[in-house]
Amino acid sequence: MILDRPNLARTLGVEVPQRVDSVCGVTHDSRAVEPGFAFVAIPGFKRDGTAFAADALGRGASLIVAERPVPGAPTAVVPDARGALAALAREVFGDPSSKLEVYGVTGTNGKTTTSYVLHSVLAGACGGGTCGLMSTAETIVAGERRPSVRTTPEATEVQGTLAEMLRAGVGRVVMEVSSHGVALRRVTGTRFAGALFTNLTRDHLDLHGSMEEYFAAKRELFLWTEGPKLANAEDAWGRRLASEVDGVLTFGGTAGADYRVEGVETAAGGTRFSLRYPEGILDLESPLLGPYNVLNVAGAAGLALATGVESGAVATAVRGMGQVPGRFERVVAAGERGFEVIVDYAHTDVGLEAVLRVARGVSEGSVICVYGAAGDRDGAKRPAMGRVASLFADRGIVTTDDAYTEDPGKIAGEVAAGADPSRTEVELDRRAAIRRALLAARPGDVVVVAGKGHETVQHLPWGDVPFHDAKVVEELLAEMGPNGR
Repeated sequence: MILDRPNLARTLGVEVPQRVDSVCGVTHDSRAVEPGFAFVAIPGFKRDGTAFAADALGRGASLIVAERPVPGAPTAVVPDARGALAALAREVFGDPSSKLEVYGVTGTNGKTTTSYVLHSVLAGACGGGTCGLMSTAETIVAGERRPSVRTTPEATEVQGTLAEMLRAGVGRVVMEVSSHGVALRRVTGTRFAGALFTNLTRDHLDLHGSMEEYFAAKRELFLWTEGPKLANAEDAWGRRLASEVDGVLTFGGTAGADYRVEGVETAAGGTRFSLRYPEGILDLESPLLGPYNVLNVAGAAGLALATGVESGAVATAVRGMGQVPGRFERVVAAGERGFEVIVDYAHTDVGLEAVLRVARGVSEGSVICVYGAAGDRDGAKRPAMGRVASLFADRGIVTTDDAYTEDPGKIAGEVAAGADPSRTEVELDRRAAIRRALLAARPGDVVVVAGKGHETVQHLPWGDVPFHDAKVVEELLAEMGPNGR
């Protein structure tokens, strides 16, 4: 959609240089500029976007949007470049969320699983071709699947993907909304028809600085949302959210929850429970294991019911849903050897504890855990990861996660510092660490490979390398042969 000069000025809220008649697109990446685009110079964490203004102009940009004048360039000076990027993206793509029902899922842990359950329910009730998903693991547009780069992409990709979904006949979209997505204005201006909060535990404090600021970013989604809003009553931050924002209903096993979980029991290969809600009681059977997945399913089912999905359709969709990529994902090939291998995205101490507790419940022998911690992130959680692994696994192998620019050995040392030395070893090569765990596994054991889940790239100081935990497990099992060696 072409924005003429008056609409540009209205959208940005500032004067636009007289020589600029219109823009036909917008980007923050100078390499993606096309003739007639607006280039938004974002002050980055490492480099200021104005350094790329000349490149953008050389590629045909007609307008530079920045927080300070760019000499020799037609510049619209704005107080907040990220906010300007979001506003321009929404207008250039025709404000797609105003014609869609977008449901936002936020929280520290459980966002992806909850999003998958909700998407499965909506797709089952309304037709797969009419439902879209934007998640950490993948994006689904009218049944077409493709990998995602990050949980909540930049505003141009958010609005562009929503516009693509709209053109494809999608009417309902489930979107994971990260705290980065809110704080960095990636979803600003998106209209949300519903929202769900899973929980809040220590994470991303390198960006937010404090748990209060982290919570404030999550809460912002609920202040924007016009439709049903649900929060986890078993989480203190969820209860606080319900008390601070009008119209937030609760789910969980606590007394007084609006969508109350009752009668949880483990079924063959899954979990059964009842969900008591204002209109009745719904019996649910899910293939997902663990108390935290009961909450993920309950929240998604509750939000679907609150939006008007018929209860029978909810139950059918939950019963028939498949594995969630990288979330307690069972590697089938391991079953032939009598032990289980679980791949999971758990990358916080709370997430790792939850996964290991479920693994302990499934195991008939030992639990072996391969894990690590990311670099260039909040380092305080590293020893906590080691402590949790020692408490809930019989053997822990500390390895390299996404080290980014940090020394993998330094990170591993900080993780191992919180672990029991008698139950812990360090193997920095991730493939070798996984192989060591598989060689140690015996019938009845459960091997948990934690930290990267669905991801297919490992970010290391010397460069990115392809790495997908589930695929590596399958390759190693094949290499080991039928005798397991």
